[in-house]
Amino acid sequence: MRIFSKIIYSVRRKKGASTTEFIVIMPLFFLLALVVWQLVVAGLAVLDAQAAIRDAVKVASTEGDEEKAKEQFETSFGSHQKKAIESFELEIDDQEVIAKAKIKIPIIFAEGMPDMTYNTSSKAPVLQKYVGAYSFGGGPGGSFITTGGILGPPTKSAVLTSRFGYRFHPIRHIRKLHAGIDLAGPVGTPIYAAGDGVVVRAGKSNGYGNLIIIDHGNGMQTWYAHMFSEHIYVRPGQQVKRGDHIAGIGNAGWSTGPHLHFEVHINGQPVDPLRYISKS
Repeated sequence: MRIFSKIIYSVRRKKGASTTEFIVIMPLFFLLALVVWQLVVAGLAVLDAQAAIRDAVKVASTEGDEEKAKEQFETSFGSHQKKAIESFELEIDDQEVIAKAKIKIPIIFAEGMPDMTYNTSSKAPVLQKYVGAYSFGGGPGGSFITTGGILGPPTKSAVLTSRFGYRFHPIRHIRKLHAGIDLAGPVGTPIYAAGDGVVVRAGKSNGYGNLIIIDHGNGMQTWYAHMFSEHIYVRPGQQVKRGDHIAGIGNAGWSTGPHLHFEVHINGQPVDPLRYISKS
C-alpha cells in the first residue's frame, strides 16, 4: 500500500512539473514568434524600399522627371500599416541622379515604442537622349549617320542614350569602358542584323542578359545585348543577311531600361560603332 502511494505521488509530481514547464515555455515561445514575425515584416519593408528607390532612379535617369520619379517611388513602395515613408529626396544634376529614402517600420508587439527606421540610397548617371542628329529614322537634325558606314542600323526606331567610351557604370557604380552604344526603345522593337554573316552566339551571357554575336568575316563582329530569351529569333550557326530581323529590344541583364546595347569588334577589340553604321 505504501509503495502504491509513492507511485501516485511521483506521477502527480511529474504532472505538476510538466504543467509548470508548459506555463513558463508558452509565453517564451509566443514572444519568439512575435520577434520572428517582426523581423519578417521589417525584411519585407526593406526589400520594398530598395526596389522602390531603384524604380524611382530608373525613371529619373531615363526621363529626367523628378515628380514622376517620386510618384514611382510611392507606387512601388505601396501603402501598408506595417510600413511607411518618412522621407524621400531625389536630385537630378547634369550627370547623375541621386535618391535617398527613409522608411518607418512600427514595432508590431509593443505600442508606444519608437518605430524602427531604415535608410537607403541609390544613384545612376543621367541617360542623355541625343535627339535629332543622333536619332534613327530622321528628325529635326537628320538621320543617325548620313555617309561612310559599312554596316546597316541595328534598329530603326530607337534613341541613342549612351555612346562608346568610359563612363560611370549605372549598375556597378564604377568608371568603366562602355564598349558599345545604347539604343533605347520599347520592349520588342525589332533588331536587325547590321551585315551579312554567321551567328556564332545566341543566348544567356551574364551582365548582357542575353547576347547575339554575328561574325561578318575579316575580323569583324557585331554584338547585340539585353534581349529577352523569347525575343531571340536566330541560333548559332545560322546564316543571316543585312537587315534580317534577328531579335527584339529587351531589358535583361545589367540594364536600367529597355534598350539595345550594340557593339562592333575588330580583331577582337571593341571600337566605336558610330564609325561603322550607315543610315540604311
